Amino acid sequence: MDFKSVADLLHFAISKEQASKQFYLDLASQMKDVTTQSIFQTIAKQEEKHEEALKLEVIKQGYTLPLNEDDSAQSSEYQWQEHLELDENGMHMNYTEALMLAIQKERAAFQLYTQLIAMTQELEFREMLLELAEEEMRHVIQFEREYDAVSH
Repeated sequence: MDFKSVADLLHFAISKEQASKQFYLDLASQMKDVTTQSIFQTIAKQEEKHEEALKLEVIKQGYTLPLNEDDSAQSSEYQWQEHLELDENGMHMNYTEALMLAIQKERAAFQLYTQLIAMTQELEFREMLLELAEEEMRHVIQFEREYDAVSH
């Protein structure tokens, strides 16, 4: 993926956070266990905070945001999609299994941003991607700590 501007990069990151938020909300809605539902709803709220922080960065950089989500989806070639399929067993995840899924997903997001860093030549883009990668790794660490606390 070759970003043409900081705005493109930021819009991509926003779409990724929106997709992540929806992923976790969808996952929460499919869980039978209330505690597991709660962790996914909490993670979705964190993704929403990241989305809002990125939108603020768009404005600080002097760019504009689309007027609504539909405009964003149609205007950017840098859209991120996440697909969720859970079988009957997945719907009965317990809290530690839910944490493991969150850890895997956040690691994948970290890897995505680090791969994009390797593909990007411009320093400004690399720095922004590094910040996004670091944020994803902070999520991994947070969930790993929680997993360690509840599994031992």
